[in-house]
Amino acid sequence: MAELWGDFKEALGSVAGKWTAYAAFGSFLLYLVGYLTLRFQLTTYGVATNLDLFDEKYLFAGCRFLVYLVSAVPNVLILALLLAAIGYVPYKLTPARFKDGVKRWASAWCAAPLRLPLLGVVLAVAMIQFVLRRCFAFGNQLLRPELPDGWPSSVLLTSDGKLSLFFSGLLAGVMLTAAIPLYVVRRGTATTPASRFWLGVLVFLIAVEFLLLPVNYGVLISTQQLPRAADVSGEPASPGQTAWLLWDSKDVVIYFLRDTNDQRAIFTLPRKDAKVRIVAYDDIFCVLFGGNGATSRPCPR
Repeated sequence: MAELWGDFKEALGSVAGKWTAYAAFGSFLLYLVGYLTLRFQLTTYGVATNLDLFDEKYLFAGCRFLVYLVSAVPNVLILALLLAAIGYVPYKLTPARFKDGVKRWASAWCAAPLRLPLLGVVLAVAMIQFVLRRCFAFGNQLLRPELPDGWPSSVLLTSDGKLSLFFSGLLAGVMLTAAIPLYVVRRGTATTPASRFWLGVLVFLIAVEFLLLPVNYGVLISTQQLPRAADVSGEPASPGQTAWLLWDSKDVVIYFLRDTNDQRAIFTLPRKDAKVRIVAYDDIFCVLFGGNGATSRPCPR
């Protein structure tokens, strides 16, 4: 018992000694994902503004993304348990001889050095090219008359619950590809130069996938709600005109303006001359592209 307590104190002391480095690395990651979230959120809106190198907004955006990411994990686990429950009965009814044959075949297939790394590369490339990168189509969207063609537009206009499930599916795909190199390293099957090379390529692609998660969050999720402003630069909006606050920094305040004829504009004011008064929050893409101008979800195309 004394030996276990001594090992615990030694491990705790080691962690405490490196706490500063861990905190600095964690803050850097939060700033990075927060910057990606805000940068692509503004790109989706069509806001042309420079972001400061250091801004506490990055930290807050990174924390919001982290909370959303963690909240998606239970959805992934529920999906995995549901699939396991569906496959449990067929698995139990399968003859033992057939199951043993499948296990031997799978073990022999996975033991080949190149197969799992190449499979992971194929899955990661497909995930990046056909799913994660599709959000790049939503650029300057507030000033466009319609949404781009394709299934991502239906994702943008769907309900909050379906948006959460979509992001959980993205996370599940990334976790699936990340599990492959972990399995390969644990089994030690990457024994040839070619297999180690493709394993390195797979690790790089998984890093790209993780970086694209805050990008998708910034484009599809954090852009949904816009605060509606009661006035612009201290003056009430023109009759028939609605103003939304897009960006508020120490230098400028940026509004999105839309009138009853669907004329749109992005308006920038110096921060010292602007007063912001928020009266509501609107689902902006439902307002612009919902078909009937309603702010409720789900939005008809």
